[in-house]
Amino acid sequence: MITSWMARWIGYAFAAELLLVLLLGGAGAWQLEDGTLCTASVLGSLAWLLLFASTRAPSGSAWASWKGSLQFVACWLIFPLFRAIREVFIAHTADASLLALDRQLWGGRSLPEHLLDWERPWLSELLSTGYFLFYVVALVPAIVFSARRRSHEARAFFLGLASMYLVGFAGYLLVPAGGPYMAFPATFPYPPQGGPMTHFLVGVVRAGITGMDTFPSLHSGIGVYVLGFFTLGGYRRIALLLTPVILALVVATIYLRYHYGIDVLCGITLAAGVLAFIQRYRKESLA
Repeated sequence: MITSWMARWIGYAFAAELLLVLLLGGAGAWQLEDGTLCTASVLGSLAWLLLFASTRAPSGSAWASWKGSLQFVACWLIFPLFRAIREVFIAHTADASLLALDRQLWGGRSLPEHLLDWERPWLSELLSTGYFLFYVVALVPAIVFSARRRSHEARAFFLGLASMYLVGFAGYLLVPAGGPYMAFPATFPYPPQGGPMTHFLVGVVRAGITGMDTFPSLHSGIGVYVLGFFTLGGYRRIALLLTPVILALVVATIYLRYHYGIDVLCGITLAAGVLAFIQRYRKESLA
């Protein structure tokens, strides 16, 4: 089946991509003499070795059943190394090009510029909560499907998630950008007016910032992917519960000045393409 062949290809391609980020980011971390990033490179290396073993393991084996979970763990452990890549190897970002393109798409003003007029403290609190809930939206299904890792649905979920990260990380490497609030602070005052949740989120973002994780928006893309996976899979109650959260999350990426409209548009388009592939994978796997 074509989807089974593609699933194997995606597994090897994702492992190769993570290795590239690990090598570049690890070299950058040691050059920067950053203890936190050096720790991330060590932990990421261990996770990658386990991932590679599970990727090469025979289908149906105990090792192979852990592939999706290990892809997720390795991905999150290696992700901080993008900051080392940005600081050591990236001289110029694509922010100016993304802003110019976004202004062309949205009538002369970029989408986050349009939303500057919406700023209200209560709305900042609401959307900051929605943005933070991304971590719940991504982590909880990953944990649940890890516990059910031998099931058909778990394999489908992790295959789609790996596909999202595979394309998303390629975008980070090829189109490095820090986002509106970082690249153009005079145009996009940051943080927006808000309360405790807004200030808490600012601290979370500051701790995890890489400076090159804008295009495409994986916050939006993965949020839409998770919602679509449960919707198309017939998990109606979960989908209904997730819908307002994902809507708030997507709007928040722009309102909070973290992404340009084009980032979000491409993230959602990526999710739609991956969901179409996963639906075909689901059908072929059950045939």
